[in-house]
Parts: sequence; structure tokens; C-alpha cells
Amino acid sequence: MKIIIDSDTIATVMSKTEQRLALYNAWLRCKDKIKADYNITNTNITESGLYCPPVFDDVLCWDAAPANTTALQSCPSYVNGFNKREYASRTCSVNGTWYVNPSTNGAWTNYTSCLNPSPQSPDFVSNSEVASNLHLIYTIGYSISLAFLTLAVIIMFCCRLQSKSNVLHINLFFAFIIRSSVAFLKDLLFVRSLGLAKDVVHLPDGHYEFIQEGTHWECKFIFTLFNFAICACHMWIFVEGLYLYMLIHKPLHIGRKGVNFYVALGWSLPAINMIPWIAVKACLENTFCWNFQTRPEYFWILKGPGIAVVVINFFFFLDIFRILFIRIRSHHQHNGTNYRKLAKFILVLIPLFGIMYMVFYVAFPSGFQENGYNVIYLYMEMTYNSFQGFILALLFCFLNEEVQKEMKRVWYRRQTRKGENVALTKHSLMSSWKKSSLQSVHTPTLRKGQKYSGSSRESSPELVLEEQHVDRSDDLLKHVLKHNADMKINAV
Repeated sequence: MKIIIDSDTIATVMSKTEQRLALYNAWLRCKDKIKADYNITNTNITESGLYCPPVFDDVLCWDAAPANTTALQSCPSYVNGFNKREYASRTCSVNGTWYVNPSTNGAWTNYTSCLNPSPQSPDFVSNSEVASNLHLIYTIGYSISLAFLTLAVIIMFCCRLQSKSNVLHINLFFAFIIRSSVAFLKDLLFVRSLGLAKDVVHLPDGHYEFIQEGTHWECKFIFTLFNFAICACHMWIFVEGLYLYMLIHKPLHIGRKGVNFYVALGWSLPAINMIPWIAVKACLENTFCWNFQTRPEYFWILKGPGIAVVVINFFFFLDIFRILFIRIRSHHQHNGTNYRKLAKFILVLIPLFGIMYMVFYVAFPSGFQENGYNVIYLYMEMTYNSFQGFILALLFCFLNEEVQKEMKRVWYRRQTRKGENVALTKHSLMSSWKKSSLQSVHTPTLRKGQKYSGSSRESSPELVLEEQHVDRSDDLLKHVLKHNADMKINAV
């Protein structure tokens, strides 16, 4: 089991055993196809002239081809290192036999174009540029989303916004926080998106080779956690849609069930979804760090439920829109304000229900392979996926009127408490200052040889006379008086 890659291009995605198995399965399919088409092929040869016979060249299955023509096929995806966007060719000679290569003295298929493009080729440069741009987009998007989601959770906890809908929003934020965090962790720890540093070896020619020995459970765990986070985001969007749908149709059910049922549902669904995927990967496709799909059908274990909840949420969205529109019309409230409120509410529901995923699936169906449109799809999907957490935090926390009012109330309360504390501290200091000043005034400075008799008024007639005419509410004047009295006493 090994994989060799250069700076950007993956050259091997299957072990030798899997490679042999894939070629063997291709040979079986070809043999069955040749047997099924044998009679039709013979008829065509008889009626239309010379044909080269159908054949399996150990890699691809070639149909019968007219003499003096060149047959083309897409390069097979099950061969390590082949570029499936290119084409292999096989020439049928004028005498109805496949072209024979003089150097090998055997029938020859041209697979030159199927080899990985060199770093200097336009295709490689273009793909490398796209990959670099996508990496930049998701780095910026996940960074902004992680920062805003974390701040949103802190605000909701500090402001004690624990209504049922806000509890669900907080859990939704946590799901996207996990997704962003694990994406950064995987990007930081994985070498060339292949595995951890302990799972690969750097070859002298600059390539990386995946180490076959070992269980590699650490990198498998990280990639499993990444897939769990993606599933959790999809499922929590579904739970938000389900809660709002039930709130409109069965409000008593919501009051009886409470929010704990939806919280448990939001975290249990992705965990349940991961169990069959882990079992299949461990038993049937235990290759590398589980981050390469040699059998695309296995990935539908994760993708299928994700598409299902997106479709269900889309119907929730349409039904809620229908109900709100009917209520506006039934109350004869056709003014522009109500329709603007409806439009605003619908715009909020679009990211909450994941409607953009439905747009992606319709505009770019699975299997659509047009090169330029695939690039557009990748840019759109990566941008939305990475910035989705930021959009949700913005709509359901920072632009939420309830949150804004609570933040203002908390801010006003803290400012009021701060002002009260400052006033109380100032009052305490003034009281202490007055008390100490009065004590200082009533404590006389004794002359040399004079005994303290317990009364400050007997110590100095001048001091007693001046004290009788002093307004004791003026602390500063008391300090000046004390200083002058001390000078007089010392001068006697």
C-alpha cells in the first residue's frame, strides 16, 4: 500500500493488491461484454467490411473497430497515476488487425496521454493554481467563521440567552466550530494531504511515499472526526429546520418535548451515520488514512444522508414560506411592510435550511464533468462551505434583535454598576479622609515638658480660639489650620 506524490499531483491512490483486483474486475467485465456482443459484432463485420476484433489489452476493453481507423477511450480511473481526463488510443490497420509495435512485436495501445502531466504543462499549472486558490479561500473563510462563531457562543452564554431556539443555535455554532477547527488541524498535521509525518517518508527525489506498515489509527481518527464534523453540520441544519417546522405545525408538541430531544437528535444522527462508514472503511477499504476514495460508491454512505436532509429541509422551507404567505393574505395585510418582513425572514431561512446546497445539486448534478463548470462549482462550494459559519453567526447572533437588546441591557447594567462602585468608593474615601482629618485636628502638639491632660483645648489658647471659628465641613481648611497651629505652638 503506497502512494507517491510530488508537490501537488497525486500519482498513486491504490495498493498493488487493489490495483490487481481492479484490473481483474475490468477483465471480467470486458469478457462478459465481448461474449454478449459477439453475434452483433460478427453481423456488423459481415455487412460493413473489415473490423478489428474486440479485445482486452490488460488495461482497457476495446470494442470492434472498423479497419483503417483509430479508436479512442478515456483513460481508466482505476489505474494508478493515470489522468482520466485524457484519452488512450488504439489503431486498427487496413487489413482489419490491431497495430503491432515493432519493438515489442505485439498489439500496442497508446497510453502516453494518460500519464500525469508534467509540472510545465498548462493543465498542471492550471490545476495547481486552482488548488492554491481554493486553499486560500477556505483558510480565510474558516478563520473568519471560527472567530465569529466563538464570539457568538461567548456572547450567548454571557448574556444568558437560553431560549429554546438559541440553545439550538448554540449547538449549531458548536458543530461549525468543530468543523473549522478540525479542518485547520488536518491541514496543519497532514503532509501533502496524505497523512501524518509518521505515516510518510520523504524520498530523495522529492516525492513522498506512504508507509505500508502500521495501523495509522491517528490519521484515520483525524479524518473520521473531520467527516463527523461535516455530517454534524448537515444534521444540525436539518434539526433547525425540523424544529421550526414543528413549531409552526405542532407548537404543543414543542412545549411538551422541550429542546433536549432536538439536541440529542442533532448529535446522535451524525454519530449513527458514521458507524457504517467506519465499518466499511475498516473492512473493505482500509487504505491509507481513509482519505482517498478508491471505491466512490462507499462515499455515498456519508453523502446520501446529507443529500436526503437537504431535500427534506427544502420541502420544510417551501411549506413554511407557503404558510407565512397565506397568513399575510388571509389578514388582508397587503402593505409593503409585511412583504418586506416576509422577504427578510425568507433570506434568514435560506442559510438556516441549507438551501444553497440544493442550488448546488441542481445546478451541478453528480457526474457533470465539464471542466470549466467543475472549477466554478469548486469555487462556489468552497466559498459557501468555509463562510457558512460566519453567515450563521452574523444572522442568528450579531444581527439578532433579541441578542442586541440583551447586549445593550447587560452593557447598561455593567456601566451602572461601575458608576455605583466608583461613587461608593469615592464616598468611602471622603468619609475616611474627614474622619482622619478631625482626629488630627483634635490631637494637640505638646510643648516641651508639657504633659497631656486629655483635652486638646487646654494645650494652647490660640489653637482653641481659632478652632471655635472654623467651619468643620471644610476638610482642606482644617488641614491648613492644623499646620498653622503647630507653627504657633512651636514658636512659643
